[in-house]
Amino acid sequence: MGKILVALVVLCGLLFIGTVIAGMLKGQASATTTTTTTTTTEDEPYTPPPPDMDPPKLPVPETYSEATQWLQKNAIYEQNTKIPNGCTFLKPLDAATASVSQLQTHIENLTACLVKVWNEPMTAAGFVLPRPPATVYTTPIETACGKLDRVNASYCGGDQRIYYSNQIPRIFPSDLQHARFLMDMVLAHEFGHAIQARTGISVSEMAWEQKVGKAEANVYSRRLEQQADCLAGMFTHSVAPSVNLTEQELATLRKIAYNLGDDVLSGDPNIDSGHGSGKNRELWFTKGLTGTTLIGQCNTFIVPASQVR
Repeated sequence: MGKILVALVVLCGLLFIGTVIAGMLKGQASATTTTTTTTTTEDEPYTPPPPDMDPPKLPVPETYSEATQWLQKNAIYEQNTKIPNGCTFLKPLDAATASVSQLQTHIENLTACLVKVWNEPMTAAGFVLPRPPATVYTTPIETACGKLDRVNASYCGGDQRIYYSNQIPRIFPSDLQHARFLMDMVLAHEFGHAIQARTGISVSEMAWEQKVGKAEANVYSRRLEQQADCLAGMFTHSVAPSVNLTEQELATLRKIAYNLGDDVLSGDPNIDSGHGSGKNRELWFTKGLTGTTLIGQCNTFIVPASQVR
């Protein structure tokens, strides 16, 4: 395959990967019943690194062949997460009623926890994981990836930062808005994009997305987004014992994943867009939540396109 010519353009600010949400949503989630498999490790004292205001550049493949290799056979897939992995400092929060200052404190604790969970497998795979700065915002905000809407959450590859709107809970049905791990789950998805960026998966996906036609580009995008759903499930799986998430609360999180589907958001059951159906978003989140600890279970780039529809 030829040289990748679009990658550097993407990294200069066009790498917008996040959960884009608009308007009030309606819909009911499908029920999923599974059994969680866990391993046990001791929770260790943890001092998180400070947010990295000047992180190293993201890796960029040189060719499309290398990009495919990074997507399908990435070294991160060979690593495992630990269960439980601590984060007892991550306290319960109702994101629908919390103040902006409470949300900002929580997002800082959350990114510390996310780094705690993901740093060991990232390091073992040969990657670095700087802690992304994280911002709660209340009005549209300019980022290195462009302007974020009033209601949005995003990891921006242009500045390697995470952004979260305090209005996120209101886009969900009323019975989900007060879920105490809602904010954590949404941001774990965005941190999944940080993992993808630091392992070269994001820029490899974007390079292919810009090379193919629209329909195939949407498939690539859905593979990226649903992999982030799976990584969010793995994070939740890892910390659930430490933060005392109940089976009912985990079921609620699966409903939240479903309600982020393109079809649910738009009301169009036949939509062909970049995030995927509620059914498959729930499926991949659940795969991470209830599967093994091997990160390779989240390899959405080798499954049939129908599994990320």
